[in-house]
Amino acid sequence: MAKIKTRVTLCTPQAVAMIKAANNAALTDMGNQALQDVSKHVPHDQGVLEGSGLSNSDTKAVNGKYIMRWSTPYAQYLWNGDVMYGNPTSRTYGPKRISFTSALAHEEWAKYAREVYGEQWKKVYQAALKRRIK
Repeated sequence: MAKIKTRVTLCTPQAVAMIKAANNAALTDMGNQALQDVSKHVPHDQGVLEGSGLSNSDTKAVNGKYIMRWSTPYAQYLWNGDVMYGNPTSRTYGPKRISFTSALAHEEWAKYAREVYGEQWKKVYQAALKRRIK
């Protein structure tokens, strides 16, 4: 039987960099999809809260993180379902819970969307990672 000698050289730093870049790109794809899906469940009055999520959230994943942010003075109150009395500088919490008028709106909207769309987000991430890792 003939002997065949082979030599394989793996550039570990390059491979790690490629995997990290593919991971960040896949997270960006998944994060953008998640932000679109979550936005459907953000309470909507004049669209300011929803708009703040679109403008304040990350545009690209960095170091394996993609962060969605809603930055309005009342975002926390709506997230928790609390009624806010007064203005943002002198506010109090009421004993009442918010009753959302939109059928899709929910308190803790990102958590709700994860329950509804989480499996789809995994598929988006896996497909994007597979596409980029080749």
